[in-house]
Amino acid sequence: MVLSINLPNAVYVFMAYTQPESLWTIGGCIAVEQFGYGFGFTAYMLYLILFSDGPHKTAYYAICTGFMALGMMLPGMFSGEIQEAVGYGTFFVWVMICTIPSGIAAAFLRIPKDFGRK
Repeated sequence: MVLSINLPNAVYVFMAYTQPESLWTIGGCIAVEQFGYGFGFTAYMLYLILFSDGPHKTAYYAICTGFMALGMMLPGMFSGEIQEAVGYGTFFVWVMICTIPSGIAAAFLRIPKDFGRK
């Protein structure tokens, strides 16, 4: 699931460098991108549910989703300027490189084997 959240970044790298004109190619890339985000965010949301376990689950979950939104909003504020500075194709390569630490951190997560099962 960690790799699937980065799948859209790979699609954007491909599209930035090849700039396809075929509607089928573009549509296929968008389908892969949507699948990657959907599958990857599902894993993230499930982790938030696991992390939010405690006496105030709803409050913990709300705070966690607030941090998630902040994690998307803050980089978005600067992404246009970064893209202009490094170039369109290089920007998406840079984004993929920036995701390496989160992939490494995910390898150290310990999720109980019975999580989500009744």
